[in-house]
Amino acid sequence: MHQKLYIAYFAAAVLSGCATHRMGNVIPAENNLYQVISIEKTEEAALASALYSAETTCKQRQLRHIVLSHKTEYKGIVSAEAGETIEKVLEIILSESGKKAPDVSGDNDYRTTMQFKCESK
Repeated sequence: MHQKLYIAYFAAAVLSGCATHRMGNVIPAENNLYQVISIEKTEEAALASALYSAETTCKQRQLRHIVLSHKTEYKGIVSAEAGETIEKVLEIILSESGKKAPDVSGDNDYRTTMQFKCESK
């Protein structure tokens, strides 16, 4: 069941339009266990980066990756909902002047921590 869920997450991350992924910070542990921390602008990008990092780490060892667990957290200055509201209000206010509303979200608003292992194909 968990494997199907991770496959669905991976498919969603791949289809989210992220053509290139950045490697997260991969921390090795014992017995081919690893943890990766990825920090990105969106939840989907953070998850995609973590999955890419896990896959790349294991492929370098000619193994396949197995996700054991993961957690994505929002770390922005304001809540995600407040940020969306602020951006919409600014867009409405500034639309009269023809100016574009600034983006209140940052490039490091979401953090995904993922535990994975590498095993034989």
